[in-house]
Amino acid sequence: MLFVGKANFGILKEEGVHGAPDLVIEVLSPSTAQLDKKTKRRVYAQAGVKEMWLVDPLLSQIQRYDFASDTAKPVQLIEENETFSTPLFPGLTISATEILKR
Repeated sequence: MLFVGKANFGILKEEGVHGAPDLVIEVLSPSTAQLDKKTKRRVYAQAGVKEMWLVDPLLSQIQRYDFASDTAKPVQLIEENETFSTPLFPGLTISATEILKR
């Protein structure tokens, strides 16, 4: 899943997205987890994505990467019962429980 903020709307074209979205969310599965955690993370960071969330339904965790701060390590590890916020959505508190619902 991806999110493109209003300031970045110009990358959305009829034929697809032409540029880096502000946020990419990857839901990990056992068969693709290593690809998402390593290769895709590096590609997204190099392409200019601002944030990436790795949602791990097996561990009931979300790893939040802020690529401006660190491209290699998450800036936050969010457990299922926690809430969090991001500069991408000022004033919004996000419930990890809602994201991790099956």
